[in-house]
Amino acid sequence: MKKIIAGIGFELTGVLMVLFPSLIASISLENTVEWNTQLGRYWQTVMDLGLFPVLIIGAVLLVAGVVFSLWGVFSKSD
Repeated sequence: MKKIIAGIGFELTGVLMVLFPSLIASISLENTVEWNTQLGRYWQTVMDLGLFPVLIIGAVLLVAGVVFSLWGVFSKSD
């Protein structure tokens, strides 16, 4: 049961850490300096605002949460 609760906590934190930087980048999208960027407008905005590490950490937490939840569901109860 503890693994499931920890997994749900990781999942919620991971989703919020992926969602909010995406929202911030999409709001700031029109403030990009150049239209013709190599990464594209969205990813260039994410890089300019320094939100890429937050997205990576959020994705890792989301995957870890899913793994913990599945591990808790399929583990044998004592």
